Amino acid sequence: MDMILMKNLHKTVHPAPKGTKSNSRAVLDVFFLNSLKEMYYAENQIAKEFARIENHIMSPNLKEILHNHYAIHLKHKERLKKIFLLNDESIQSKKCATFTALLSEGLSHLSLFSTDIANWEIALILVSQKLAHYKIASYGGLAHLAINLNYYKAATLLAFSAQEEEEYIAENLNGIIDEFLTSHVQGYKN
Repeated sequence: MDMILMKNLHKTVHPAPKGTKSNSRAVLDVFFLNSLKEMYYAENQIAKEFARIENHIMSPNLKEILHNHYAIHLKHKERLKKIFLLNDESIQSKKCATFTALLSEGLSHLSLFSTDIANWEIALILVSQKLAHYKIASYGGLAHLAINLNYYKAATLLAFSAQEEEEYIAENLNGIIDEFLTSHVQGYKN
């Protein structure tokens, strides 16, 4: 039964008329698959933008941290592919308005400092934090939804991705932003 529902996810689900019961499981399945597609879109956009900006990063420490994060990102893409395949679905992306807006805002912030590399790198760290928090919320929410839908393998894979993002922020971005801001504050005092 679950596979039949997953196979029919390309169909539009309309709200049930008032006074009738909806097939909430089918609606959740559609929502789950669409959310996976949006995350796959987000991961592809991250790869595209990272390729565009990586040569502009001057700080060796920041470059190493973001390269390590890119390796994590590749794991997330592979996990998403596994989830699609586990559910016998084709691997697809779906444009995500929320992620597109976050990315657009981030690129706008970076453009403010296009000739000021030190502040551009600070903005890059902050943009990276925003995108990582979006991914934590998305992967975490999807893991809970997968549990509700009895997709336990998918839930585990999604939870791993959320946890990796949390650890990445705690172990890397929080420290480097403090380092960058401290050095800049000292520079402005002199």
